[in-house]
Amino acid sequence: MSIAVSAVVQPSKLLFAITASMCLVVALIGMIIATGWVGDLSVLFRVIAVVVSVFMACWAFNRSAANRKSLHIDISGIGQIRLAEHNELAAVLADGANQSLAIGEVMQLQAASTLWSYLLLLRLQGIDQKVKILPILPDCVEADNFRALSVACRWIATHNNSD
Repeated sequence: MSIAVSAVVQPSKLLFAITASMCLVVALIGMIIATGWVGDLSVLFRVIAVVVSVFMACWAFNRSAANRKSLHIDISGIGQIRLAEHNELAAVLADGANQSLAIGEVMQLQAASTLWSYLLLLRLQGIDQKVKILPILPDCVEADNFRALSVACRWIATHNNSD
């Protein structure tokens, strides 16, 4: 049985909605503290609380929105993972490049990855030792590709941990 899988991972709309909701709740909590409904804080602490909470909510939302990129993940039959931005891959292939050319960065699945039935949090480490966490929910890929990715990642995790 071959575990070779190739899929385009779109940004999750569900994850973005959850993140946006959490940021909104943090900003609202800061506003509630600022109005004085909660606690007996001085005006200085109220202002600090609202500034910090609104800043953190905006920062988290901005970071979440900036990381919404389509990725192309290839898992070979021996368990090698290649990850590339989908736009870069399309540009290289449009230039008439050889499709057998290995495109993307070779990544290694780390032991701290989470492989659940409806959520894959792939902790991938590149050759440069940088770690990228790739969340994959069922709305990111087609149903068949999600299942194939799940099986391939479980196979890789099992074989990496056999040592």
